[in-house]
Amino acid sequence: MTTVAMLLLAAGLLLLPPPRARRPARPEAPAPPGGPATVEDAAAALTLLAAVLRGGGGAVEGLEAVAAVDPGRAGRELAVVAAAQRWGEPHDRAWARVGPGWAPAAAAWHAAVTAGAPPASLVAAAADRMRVAESRRVEAAVHRAGVLLVLPLGLCFLPAFVATTVVPVVLLLLGGLG
Repeated sequence: MTTVAMLLLAAGLLLLPPPRARRPARPEAPAPPGGPATVEDAAAALTLLAAVLRGGGGAVEGLEAVAAVDPGRAGRELAVVAAAQRWGEPHDRAWARVGPGWAPAAAAWHAAVTAGAPPASLVAAAADRMRVAESRRVEAAVHRAGVLLVLPLGLCFLPAFVATTVVPVVLLLLGGLG
């Protein structure tokens, strides 16, 4: 019996196709050129900016450094802010060029410049606030989706329940009366 099993195992191994070589994962393609940066990309860029600022980099130089290493939308938008500040625009107008998603960063930058404080901790706190706000928004959307799913389920299952449970009982009771 063991000889037969060994022959079947050997035949099975010979009939199996050879294993394929695993291809290395392709790197992610750069973000498409249109549209604003996502909240997660912006928060990651702000965290990186806070690290650059804590390391002793200047404000505009930090913006340019993060823009240089981030090939996505967030990097391009930080490059716009850096260029606007490099050309002498006030910081509030420079941050207004990149859209409302960067409002926490603009507020942190404004507070730091107004108070004369280093912006690193305020920028890092803005990144945290952006992440928390986005997670709350996603959580609310998930809860809303759960509520919206109840209506179609109710419309499908309630008639089926009535047709399979209530109607036969009513027909049985009516048949018993006659």
